[in-house]
Amino acid sequence: MRRTSLCQYVTAKTSKKEVVKAYMAGDKSIHQLAVEFNVAKSSVSKWANEYREECLYTTDTTSESNDAKEIRRLNQLLNEKDKEISFLKKAAAFYAKEID
Repeated sequence: MRRTSLCQYVTAKTSKKEVVKAYMAGDKSIHQLAVEFNVAKSSVSKWANEYREECLYTTDTTSESNDAKEIRRLNQLLNEKDKEISFLKKAAAFYAKEID
């Protein structure tokens, strides 16, 4: 199968917008979605760029989509805090070596 026919598979089974919504929910990366839907990462990235605004401003604002946005925001915050903690641990180890 050529890559174009795989992209047609996505449009037949699920819409491109559904793939973009799954990406925007923050649960899966572009790579994970590309593997799941058996398409190229560049296709998922292109669709995300094309449909991002449309998917953000749809009239379907269910609590599930609001929850997904909140989960994504909290996951990003958690990742930032993990990076800060890692940095502080390294800094503490560095200064502990200087003291000895």
